[in-house]
Amino acid sequence: MKPRSIALLLIITLLLASCGLKRTNPLDPIGNTEIQTPQTVSNLIIYGVSPAGADNKYVDLRWDANSSLTTDGYFVYRGLGYSASYAVVDTVFTNSCYHGSEPWHQVLPGIYWYKVSAFKDIYNDEGLYLGRLEGRLSEARPVVVPN
Repeated sequence: MKPRSIALLLIITLLLASCGLKRTNPLDPIGNTEIQTPQTVSNLIIYGVSPAGADNKYVDLRWDANSSLTTDGYFVYRGLGYSASYAVVDTVFTNSCYHGSEPWHQVLPGIYWYKVSAFKDIYNDEGLYLGRLEGRLSEARPVVVPN
């Protein structure tokens, strides 16, 4: 056999063998049917706020709350463009956020894009914390923060 044929046969064999692997991640909703993935956040509404005479500007974000059965809180992400990289800028436990209202959340005048995702804290039967299962990110929404 040619080396190329051997390599192809090896790849096919590895792929077929991996199909039988048991999924053991406790946060894997496919391997653990008791896990419910948080729903995607919907109806995200954003306003840029610049109070008269105030140095601090902030962004007011609100969305429809998810069921408490599948959601413990939300991550708020911010980017500088629709297709840009997004970073987590806040973690909240209600369906609203005033990003920039705290000294460590600086918001300057400009155009920003925000996304929000829901998360669920997962514990095992003995109450041991296993981690956070995050749902899908919402659709990106732009906001203009005025001067």
